[in-house]
Amino acid sequence: MSLRIKAMDVAQVKDRQLFFDTNVLLYLFSPVAAPSTQWAINAYTAIFAQCLKMQNVLCVDVFVLSEFINAFLRFEYENYLKTKGLTRNQCNFKRFRSTAEGIQVSQDIEIVVNNRILKHFKMVGKLFDKADISTISLANTDFNDELIVRTCKEHQCILVTNDADFSGVDIDIWTANNKLT
Repeated sequence: MSLRIKAMDVAQVKDRQLFFDTNVLLYLFSPVAAPSTQWAINAYTAIFAQCLKMQNVLCVDVFVLSEFINAFLRFEYENYLKTKGLTRNQCNFKRFRSTAEGIQVSQDIEIVVNNRILKHFKMVGKLFDKADISTISLANTDFNDELIVRTCKEHQCILVTNDADFSGVDIDIWTANNKLT
């Protein structure tokens, strides 16, 4: 039976490895959150502070980092279009990345990843083989979410997420999202 741990139930995660999902990293380390998600930013900032205080091993993998980087870049691209009054046809994403603003955003993201995320998080992963991939049903799940679940199982991590898509999975979850508890 997998646990669903509420944000305030800190004692249940003591001495456990914690795997942070992309959405939580975005709340913690990027400007992508809307004002309507301020509650989540506050909740996961408190969770992160507790993790550091308890000295939990915090984990991410390359898939989560990739999603984080791409979401951060896309958010900044959309802001760039709005600020400049441009459409996607006038400036596509690849073109944005070669602008001075796009280069600066990429450099800023590198700093966040290297100096803030990798400073506190251990890189973990799972070597997926054909059998692993062939058992993932795309009709029932997000592919990356299933990779996260399998990585958490491999490393015996509690998943820290706000994503309600994980509600039916068979791993322990620590969350501030009431839909998951």
